[in-house]
Amino acid sequence: MNLAATFTYLLIAALWLAVLVTLCASYLRNPREFGAMRLLLAVLLIDTVRNLLENIYFGVYWSGRYGMLPEWTSVLGNPVYVMSMKGLTVVAAAAVLFLLAIRWLPQASREWRAAGEELRQKGEALSQEAEERRRLFENSVDMIIIADHDGIFRRVSPSVAQTLGYAPSDLAGSSAADLICAEDMPQAKAALRHLRETGHIRNFECNCRHKDGRLVPTDWSGVWSNDEQRFYFIGRDMTEQVAAESRLKHLALNDPLTGLGNRPRLHEDLGRQLGRGGSTAIALLDLDGFKDINDTLGHSVGDTLLQAVAIRMCEAAGGASFYRLGGDEFVLVLADCGDPLEIGGIVDRLLNRLSEHFSIDGHNLLVSASAGIAIAPNDGTSVDELVSSADLALYEAKGDGGRTSRLFMPQLRARAEARRNLHAELRQAVSRNEFELFFQPQIRSTDGAVVGAEALLRWRHPQRGLLAPAAFIEALAESSGAPELGRWILTTACKEAASWRTRDGWGPTVAVNLFPAQFRANSLLGDVDDALQRSGLPASGLELEITENIALEQNDAVLEPLVQLRARGVGIAFDDFGTGYASLSCLTRYPLTRIKIDRSFLANMVDTRDSEGTAIVRSIIAMAGNLGLDVTAEGVETAAQATFLRDEGCHDLQGYAFARPMPAESFRRFLFQWRAANDRASSEAARRTA
Repeated sequence: MNLAATFTYLLIAALWLAVLVTLCASYLRNPREFGAMRLLLAVLLIDTVRNLLENIYFGVYWSGRYGMLPEWTSVLGNPVYVMSMKGLTVVAAAAVLFLLAIRWLPQASREWRAAGEELRQKGEALSQEAEERRRLFENSVDMIIIADHDGIFRRVSPSVAQTLGYAPSDLAGSSAADLICAEDMPQAKAALRHLRETGHIRNFECNCRHKDGRLVPTDWSGVWSNDEQRFYFIGRDMTEQVAAESRLKHLALNDPLTGLGNRPRLHEDLGRQLGRGGSTAIALLDLDGFKDINDTLGHSVGDTLLQAVAIRMCEAAGGASFYRLGGDEFVLVLADCGDPLEIGGIVDRLLNRLSEHFSIDGHNLLVSASAGIAIAPNDGTSVDELVSSADLALYEAKGDGGRTSRLFMPQLRARAEARRNLHAELRQAVSRNEFELFFQPQIRSTDGAVVGAEALLRWRHPQRGLLAPAAFIEALAESSGAPELGRWILTTACKEAASWRTRDGWGPTVAVNLFPAQFRANSLLGDVDDALQRSGLPASGLELEITENIALEQNDAVLEPLVQLRARGVGIAFDDFGTGYASLSCLTRYPLTRIKIDRSFLANMVDTRDSEGTAIVRSIIAMAGNLGLDVTAEGVETAAQATFLRDEGCHDLQGYAFARPMPAESFRRFLFQWRAANDRASSEAARRTA
């Protein structure tokens, strides 16, 4: 037994030695980590050294007793030595207690106080949070409702009284069914299910019943607490927001000037009406002459007139819906109306009513309107298609002089499509150089000499062949390529006229028709200067022809370049004189050198002795003479007409009686031959006189 004790002491000593080595090695590897655990390390070292010494002592002692070590080791059995080992245990225990008292107890006390302070602060924070939640609940502007898992209201904030008129006690024990109107309850139940499933909802809008019976629009958000088995709802009064949205919607869908629906409103209402099926008639109305009132009397008078027009329209067709698309354009919509006679009668009565006098700010105004009518579904099944059909009919009414109405016919769309295609072809024709200039001579009436030639545009169409201006000139004048083509005409005509000049510098002038777009582009002056410079043609060899469409503008953009060109020697002719409204007023305003009598006056002269047929022509020639202007008669087709015009003093003649328009090369040959023939005739006349 004592031998076993010997081995046990030695084994324990070896184990404690291993512990000591491990502690030392660990400290050396990471002194910072063990430095933070000095108290524990010191206790372990003290206990380790004590156990190590005690077990070595008894291990050596017992080994000596049994002859495993020298015999002198047996003296370790002396009670004094044994008691010293026990004393070592007491010292180690005292050291440990000392360390605990010096280091551990103060630190533990500090930690206890810190933990207590932390608990106190947390308690105060929780109390403060609870107080803040209470104040929030009591003072919140938004409505707050706390309900149990069955949806029964347990707490209701005082703000409910301000929004819905109920005291919190009035709603305690009630549920959403007692608060939300019946129409919104299905959506409310669905929102509540969604809240249970997902834990939250946002922006659920519904109408709640006020205590006085009215409905209050509200917006709710909610949270479901699974731990507390409670619902938390926050509601907001949406009355002002709904009213603001209603005002914004009204502004977005109604014309602010007249109060009628605007274009988006028309699309919304008419689209809904077309979606229901059946027949729907619309009329697109446009005021005739409204721009003149705006320009002369001012926009305030124009706005007041539009308001008066809107009122009168609504009075004249009370069962119809009216909309203003913008400017002076209105739309009349008649639901469940498919009879052209019915809608036509209503529109005609409306136009008659609008033609009556308007008294606006002391002005007695007369306006009229034109209208285009379309009926769904025959004239269109969509809003855009139906309005487009009515617009085409309105275009037809305007073209017929206005102050009338026209029903949409399928051929109108075909014509519009043809115009669109023509515009597309014209853009390509300009880029492909498909245009040519023909020239028609102008003959001096006194001696038969060729004194000028009008440059006339022709289009050599790839499929339709050679086209005269009547087939395309109106569309061309409105196209974006008009200024570019105008420059080409000027340059080409001037170069050709320069080639007609004889050695002494004399030659016929060339007359070139202008596009309105050349004035709008503000390029005419530069285009003429460039054409004259590149061709070498003197300014006196060029004559520019303006039509009534240009003259009626009567603004500086038209007048100023003409004045400058006339000062440089370029001739200015007024074409198609006598066919328009403003011809007489233009004679003194514009720097004219010539007027051209329109061919229509000569065509009406069946007999040159007819006083009615010749009176206008005589008057034009006499007036031009009094103003010092030359006169050219267009459309001269017979010798009798030529004789009459020469006798009346018309300076130059132009028409089939002398030559048709011809290409440049043919005109050069014609000019050579005409000169030769005229020279021979002059020589023959001179011989006869001699």
